[in-house]
Amino acid sequence: MKTRPAWTNHLRQGSPFLPFGNPTFGNPDFDDAAYRVLIVRLSPFRDVDRSIPHLFLFQEVRRALPDAFIDLAFFPNASERALFERENIPFLIGSQSLRPAGEFNLLLISNAYTLELINLPYLLIRSGIPLFASQRGPEWPSILLGGSNAMAAQAIIREDGDSLVDGIFFGEGEGLVGDMVRHLQETRFLSLCLQKNLVSSQMPGLWAAGSLHSVQKVVLQRPEARFLPLDYPLLNSDEARTASLQINYGCPAFCSFCFEGYDRKPYRELPLPDILAAARQVKQAQGVEELNLYSFNFNTHQDILEMILELHRLFERVSFKSQRGDILQQAARLLEAEVEAGKRDFTLGIEGISEHQRAWLRKSLPSDDIVSLLNRLLGAKIRRIKLFYILTGHETGADVTEFRRFVKWLKETRRSRNRPARVIFSFGLLIRMPRTPLQYDRLLLDEREWRPLIGQVKSACETNGFEFRLAFDWPAYCVSQVLALGGHWLADHIVALAQKGYCFDTTLPPEYWGELEERLARAGHLNDAFLGEKGADYPFPLEFVRSNVSAEFLYRQYQEAKSVEDSGYCLGSHEQPGRCLGCGACSDAEQRRAITHHQIHQPDNSRYLPQLRELMARKQRLEPVYFRLRLDSWLAGLSPEFINGFVFRELLTQYPELVDNLLTARESLFTVRPNANRFPAVSGETVFALKAWDARSLETRFLSLCLQKNLVSGFQIIGPAEGFTPGVFTKLRLDMHLPGDLFPEPRARLEQHLRSAYLPYSLRREGEQLCFDLPKKALKKKILFGGSIETRDGDFFARLEIGPKFDLAAFLRTFERPNPFRHAQAHVSGIEW
Repeated sequence: MKTRPAWTNHLRQGSPFLPFGNPTFGNPDFDDAAYRVLIVRLSPFRDVDRSIPHLFLFQEVRRALPDAFIDLAFFPNASERALFERENIPFLIGSQSLRPAGEFNLLLISNAYTLELINLPYLLIRSGIPLFASQRGPEWPSILLGGSNAMAAQAIIREDGDSLVDGIFFGEGEGLVGDMVRHLQETRFLSLCLQKNLVSSQMPGLWAAGSLHSVQKVVLQRPEARFLPLDYPLLNSDEARTASLQINYGCPAFCSFCFEGYDRKPYRELPLPDILAAARQVKQAQGVEELNLYSFNFNTHQDILEMILELHRLFERVSFKSQRGDILQQAARLLEAEVEAGKRDFTLGIEGISEHQRAWLRKSLPSDDIVSLLNRLLGAKIRRIKLFYILTGHETGADVTEFRRFVKWLKETRRSRNRPARVIFSFGLLIRMPRTPLQYDRLLLDEREWRPLIGQVKSACETNGFEFRLAFDWPAYCVSQVLALGGHWLADHIVALAQKGYCFDTTLPPEYWGELEERLARAGHLNDAFLGEKGADYPFPLEFVRSNVSAEFLYRQYQEAKSVEDSGYCLGSHEQPGRCLGCGACSDAEQRRAITHHQIHQPDNSRYLPQLRELMARKQRLEPVYFRLRLDSWLAGLSPEFINGFVFRELLTQYPELVDNLLTARESLFTVRPNANRFPAVSGETVFALKAWDARSLETRFLSLCLQKNLVSGFQIIGPAEGFTPGVFTKLRLDMHLPGDLFPEPRARLEQHLRSAYLPYSLRREGEQLCFDLPKKALKKKILFGGSIETRDGDFFARLEIGPKFDLAAFLRTFERPNPFRHAQAHVSGIEW
């Protein structure tokens, strides 16, 4: 095996790189792999750990190329960038292979939003990769980009068709990404130009750099559950115990500002039986205890009520976030079902601050629905309501006055309730996005136009006792707006700024917009045609990409918005069928009818809510059973969520008969109070709490596994932990190994740590070891009961019998290095309680 360079020790401080050699990737040896694919996110891991595009891409590639080496790379955070600069490490490296991007055959880049595009040239420059497709020869990997922002990614394409990437995939890639990767692997020995042209000619939705030739955006007209991300690696983050499951595609509404709403039309649903089958698969494959319903608006699904009930039988928690307020208000029993299912935080997109502004935004959300819904929410057992608004820059005094009246009404209504919920008003500034009706609106890039409006709505909220939040970073707003609607003339400018060291990581350097604005003004791009209102014939970028929603329809919608006409949206309801607005996204009459005649199915009135209520109450009453497990050393130092998820995943993979019964598997000794901060990185023996619908059946099954001495990958089931209380032990044996090059003077520091706890002891030599002798009064402190220490080959070894007052983390912190527990080896055995 290839020896890792010394700088890899520093990567132990970062979650994306751990664990080294993660077995859930299922990779062959890097040098033996016939094809190597690097999946790249343009944001740091901490910002995308709960998103699924990289997991979707992983599954597509793995299904197409089972023997490929697949790796993930994330935009390095500030500390990682400093390390990479200092050690001269390429910024694009695989988190598992620790190999630079240049050693891969293919890079698949997922682009989620416009500001991420700034990071693409920055990464290429700092990875030693030639910037443009025309500059890269066959010795470089092919670089393809896709994602939710692909239709706004014109800033990486020059006006002559050259690009920072070799190709862009436009549309929904379910099933097609795998085919594309397979074609690239099969044609990898052809010249790069021939390979790109051959693959792009055979693959719908794939544009190859070199010219602005026409390409059709791909729409998955008939979604299937087999395309859902179900089988992917477990990553070391707080989200490791949660999976997202998509239940529908697209959005039936026509909000004039919504990029995704137009880009992902038409609205399509997966059937409930397919969703439930996929949910069981993802639970078994990933070992998750929480399922998040992934959707633009989850409550549009016709079987949402039955879905909530059935999924709660399978998972400990079911979460759902984004939903339409009008449907929540109008659909019978939906609000009550969500509250019974444990939802306590409600986020509602109100968008416009007045009826007039909501009509201009074509939100199709009447004031009566807002008032009625908030009345019901404030009477329910909930904790928080978050109201999202968009400021357009077109608000008038009348709009602000109406908003003030609403906020005052909300204050008085909340005050009248016994359990006043926390209410947060969250505002953002409108970005005019391409391929939406508001792409024709004028751009507002003068901060002075916004300040009075922001002050007025802030005052209205705070004087009535509500929290006010504003996602307002002026440089980031301006750059986002220009990147979203600017032309191919942007490419050389963002490259020039990347060469100066600018990147986007949570915030944008304040001077970035100043420099970009100056460059664009000097080049004559910030002209009246670009900044002003645009006509139907305005030449928007990426016009060579054909969409299923026509430009004529978008312009007609814009004209209606200007006339403050809100003609609603096409989704049917129990009251009446919907009306097709003629956007052109549906492929046939059957698809149109499925939307216009859509209804939310209502289960039996007398049984549904009592069933859901009893199910949730029973789940709360369940008591866990406790079993001893022995964890492999590679799991030490990983997040508790990863450890729990890995154990749960392996149990369900090895014993699929547990899927319907077992709800959670959680480490319950070292990752819970009072030990959570004292034993941050231990392997060996521990105790897991197993929560199941039928605890007796589970105990019987686990006892049989103990008798069989089955070794599950990564851990071993030892036996039941009778009489155990979470977080409590009286004595255990701790074997510790500290590498000498990373932990100087370990004996002196350990002795100082014990003396600081006023622990009396003496050391006597037995051969190469020093053994602890402790008087009876020392044993009463429950810190140390005995043990020995020694030094071998420059490394420090300790075998200690410790009590519940011993603080391993405090001892390791005496070495004054970042995250020392990631470099120490600590193994536990012989636990007593």
